[in-house]
Amino acid sequence: MVAGAAAVAALSIGGCALPVRNDEDAGLLGPALESFTASGRLAIRQNERSDHLQFDWQHSPHQDVVLLLGPLGQGLAEIVRDATGARMTRPNSAPIEAPNIAVLAQEVFGIPLPLQELGDWLRGARGLSGNQDGWRIVIEQTTPYRQNRLPRRLEVSQGEVKLILIVDTWGDGS
Repeated sequence: MVAGAAAVAALSIGGCALPVRNDEDAGLLGPALESFTASGRLAIRQNERSDHLQFDWQHSPHQDVVLLLGPLGQGLAEIVRDATGARMTRPNSAPIEAPNIAVLAQEVFGIPLPLQELGDWLRGARGLSGNQDGWRIVIEQTTPYRQNRLPRRLEVSQGEVKLILIVDTWGDGS
C-alpha cells in the first residue's frame, strides 16, 4: 500500500520549510562524483500527508550509508547498502535486511522507491530529468561545487507520492 511510503518519516512530523529558488545555471550539471557526502532535508508527501526529515548521506561506489534524522537531530534510522545487501536499523527495533536496496525499499515503504537510482541522480550521473520504473525524477535546482555544479533540489514523483530532497552541504566523500 502506498500509505507505507512515509513509514520512517512518520516518526518525525516536523515543520522544516523547503524553500524553492530559481536556478538560472541548472544546465551546467556535472561531472558526476564517484564518492560524496551530502547533508540536507527530505520531504515525503503522499496525498494530504507531508513528513519531513534531515539526512546525512555518504556514498562510494561500494557503499551507501544514509542516516535519517528528526527535526531536532535525533537519529531515526540508518540505511546501508553494500556488497552484502541492504539493511535498515532503527532504535529499539530489529534490523530489516534485504538482498538489495530496491527490495529493502519495497519491504520498508510498501512501494518500490528508486533508492539506488536516486543516488545516481544525486551524484549528477543521470542528467537533469528522466523516468525510472514509473517514477519521474527532476533536478529542479543545482548548486556550485568546486568548479562544477551538483544537484541542490530533486523531486521524485509517481502518482500521489512525491519525494523532495534538498542538499544543504556537499563534501567529496574522502
